Amino acid sequence: MNSVTTALVDAGLETSRVHTEIFGAGPSLTPGVKGSSTAPAPHQPAGPVGTGPPVSFARSGLTVPWNNSQDSLLELAEACDVPVQWSCRTGVCHTCELALMSGTVDYSPDPVEPPAEGNILICCSKPTEGVVLDL
Repeated sequence: MNSVTTALVDAGLETSRVHTEIFGAGPSLTPGVKGSSTAPAPHQPAGPVGTGPPVSFARSGLTVPWNNSQDSLLELAEACDVPVQWSCRTGVCHTCELALMSGTVDYSPDPVEPPAEGNILICCSKPTEGVVLDL
């Protein structure tokens, strides 16, 4: 579609008059999630140490106590520079769905569709006990 758009503009059509819609895969939501030499290593979040249940990021080798200053497990992962995928932050798109290796979570807001059994949506969940996440 990009080359067709370019050809139409090159042929004299105004760019504002060219409209396209792509029905395939889009670009990566989080480029470099598989690792980048410039990405900081996962670390404890800045600020006061949480007093809640432990949250373990299994692939990252990091465990931190939950802190209620974060609204979701996604926000905690981001505060720790743990690579994670997400899009909506409200439990609609399921981009952040991942395996819950142990523990339980509550949702706020409730997701539109529940994740697959054994998985959670980290964009709208908080731990209710110690959790181990596949991150």
